[in-house]
Amino acid sequence: MSKPATKRAVKGTKNNGEDEDLISQLPDEVLCCIISSLSIDEAVRSSILSKRWRSPLWKYSSHLDFDVTRMIKPLSQPQNPVTFGLHLTTEEDACRYGNLVNTMLNDHLGDLTSCRFRHFSQILAPGEVEAWIDYVVQKNKTLNSLTLECIPVVLKVSQILSDTPHTVRLHLQPKIFSNLFYLNLTNYILSGSAPSAFEGCTKLKILKLKRVVMEEETIKGILDNCLGLEKLTLIESNGFKKLKVQNPSLRILELRWMVLCEIDVSVENLQFVVLDSLICPERNLKIHALNLRTFCSRNRPSHLRSPSNIEQFCFLGTKEIFENCSDLLESHTTNIFRNLLTMVVDMDLNNIREALALSYILRSCLYLETLEIALPEQDSSGDYDECALTFPKSMFWERREMYNCINHQLKFVTLKGFTGKEQEVKFVKHLITRATMMKKITVFCNSSVMDEATNLLSLPRASVYLSIIFK
Repeated sequence: MSKPATKRAVKGTKNNGEDEDLISQLPDEVLCCIISSLSIDEAVRSSILSKRWRSPLWKYSSHLDFDVTRMIKPLSQPQNPVTFGLHLTTEEDACRYGNLVNTMLNDHLGDLTSCRFRHFSQILAPGEVEAWIDYVVQKNKTLNSLTLECIPVVLKVSQILSDTPHTVRLHLQPKIFSNLFYLNLTNYILSGSAPSAFEGCTKLKILKLKRVVMEEETIKGILDNCLGLEKLTLIESNGFKKLKVQNPSLRILELRWMVLCEIDVSVENLQFVVLDSLICPERNLKIHALNLRTFCSRNRPSHLRSPSNIEQFCFLGTKEIFENCSDLLESHTTNIFRNLLTMVVDMDLNNIREALALSYILRSCLYLETLEIALPEQDSSGDYDECALTFPKSMFWERREMYNCINHQLKFVTLKGFTGKEQEVKFVKHLITRATMMKKITVFCNSSVMDEATNLLSLPRASVYLSIIFK
């Protein structure tokens, strides 16, 4: 057996007995690739690692990450409960960030492919963010990825309770984003001229707008100019009440924590949809996407920055989505769920109306292989939405006919928040005894209902491949 290499042997040894710096022997291309994966502060500090690295390799990095929380000392304290998640800093520190960014951009010599600016709000000079965007885009024709995030900041604790918006209004140059593949904006106000910045954006494939304030004509103009868009993510964005999406190349659509009066999506080849904690009248939800493969519906109201008159609004539940996006109701003739492969939903199986909607969708799905259901955390046992049945509620799943997807297609099921209530147990029993192609059923439950859960293990299994896991 060979003798393990010593620490000196790993480093390498010169003829004169001195340690050899193996890192310095790496080609420039490899070293620049390593540097490009670091934030700018780490990239600059890397010069102490090697004699050869003392030359500023970061200047040739293909990625620059200007994160103010890492570049300015002392670091801000977003976890401080007194600041309610805001960053408490000094005006001097925040201004110093702008000076550092300007210096490093001027000193950079390589070709950038991606760049990220994470800066404080309120303290920047007028037009400073736009100047950074113009500089990196005009100087680097190879730039294809740009991320901009404005961090809420206060200069003193007395400002925390003020109503001053912690955002920056952007006034962008026309066609400034025309060469980008990926664009991510967080915490900004887009002016009415913003759509012109997206003119000629045939290369833009991924657009993420988080907590972005814009008018209805602005978001419409942006989407109209991004005809090649393949993934659109809108998170907590506001200022508009109607959202219409018709981009023909779109494949992925994510809408999270938003308040809207109307949602109209008509994209023939849309394949992945996430509707997370939306407030919207159910009758005004329209989705036409007959080639949908993955559908996710979540309802987490606590995450949503709700309007003060929240009682006038209704959260869009999975049942309402099922009813308005399928032919479950006679008023609708299309069903976007027929070709689903994966479905992830929040539903209350103990609510018969919700169970009826789920059973109909399962019956209409022809190819569903993966199903995940998250049960509500709160106890709603006294608030079931009853409906007339011709048989006892306890027999609901027993009376369901054999659906094609359950009998021949369904392979993986996950049930989260299992409480051992009758309808939950009946549903799992239905799957165990009916799903002939099932491979795995995973049930998440607490220890207090483990006995009810483990009793399901003794049931006869329709599938010889089935494994049942309780967590």
